[in-house]
Amino acid sequence: MKAQEHEFRQRLLTMLPKLRRYCNALTGDMHSADDLLQSSVEKALRRWQQYQPGTEFERWMYRLCRNHWIDTMRTEKNSDELTDDLMVTNEGDNPEQQALTQAALGQMQVHFNALSEGLRMALYLVAVEGRSYQEAADILDVPSGTVMSRLARARKHLAEASQR
Repeated sequence: MKAQEHEFRQRLLTMLPKLRRYCNALTGDMHSADDLLQSSVEKALRRWQQYQPGTEFERWMYRLCRNHWIDTMRTEKNSDELTDDLMVTNEGDNPEQQALTQAALGQMQVHFNALSEGLRMALYLVAVEGRSYQEAADILDVPSGTVMSRLARARKHLAEASQR
């Protein structure tokens, strides 16, 4: 195995947790996210030579994943199921507090999944992954002003939904 291919595979392995969260944000369902992750990783491994060393690897992978989702997976019906993987609990909390926390997280996940794709992706990349507006714009292939606008609208929709 060439050194470049080995480095590519190592970077891909390191990025898998982030890429899995990104796939979940795209699909809104952990089962579909895992399918998307697997097919995106397979595609990346087949096309590893297309990656240009010196460019940002994570941005390249996010775009590959997003484009693959647009091409193949978006037509599948999204599920509103929540999985235990998305639920965060603190074992020190009492059962009542855990139930309230899970209900709140579940409700927020439902509201997040109800956002349009553009709003959901902007919010995910900036708020969850910590990307700059410009990095998110590059990944989404839109101007940075569009990312800022989408982010503001997404936050407004979530705030309004949580008030209901």
